Amino acid sequence: MIMNNELYKLIYAIITILITSGCFGYINYNILEKLTVIVDRPNKETDKKQKIMIFTGVNVGLYWILTTVLNCKISLSILLVLLFDVVGTIWIIKPLIELINSLINKIRNTSGQSYTDNRETRDYIFNTNKYQAVYIFDFENNLITCGWLDYQQAADNNYFDLALMPFSDTMNITYENVRDQIISDNTNSRIIVDFEKKIKIFVKRITPD
Repeated sequence: MIMNNELYKLIYAIITILITSGCFGYINYNILEKLTVIVDRPNKETDKKQKIMIFTGVNVGLYWILTTVLNCKISLSILLVLLFDVVGTIWIIKPLIELINSLINKIRNTSGQSYTDNRETRDYIFNTNKYQAVYIFDFENNLITCGWLDYQQAADNNYFDLALMPFSDTMNITYENVRDQIISDNTNSRIIVDFEKKIKIFVKRITPD
């Protein structure tokens, strides 16, 4: 009986160390990052650690309630914490963060400030369920390439490349024609200006039938 009690304490201590060390908190962070709910720049490692610490605190609190207050078994408590990390992150934490961000933007709007978003500009524009016609010009308005967007690498990889499906006909594609199309349908059109690479990317969105 004493051995079982000591073993229980040892297992409890090990699991507690794993949870408090941030292993479980990273699951929350990773899911939210993949859903682009939170985005940290490569040079913002401190912010990332702080968010993981917050999620770790939530996991520790939940684990303590399950094992101490509700007297759940360790194995069941671990499963419930992991379930919360996956399902709870998607159905509870994600909507809560989005609600907070929405309220913040409403406050910014009423005070005359611009809308703010965590996502990189490229992810904000390209991540949509619409078809996207992409036209890339240099700063001298020369066409570099164009086509339907097939794939774009996430901006957090710190590298910018696009996979395009070429148009069947590019004879009449000029800077003036593309610019006029974008201006005439500015609701479904966007322009990315990359001053570092000296290119302008015109994006026209088309809703699938």
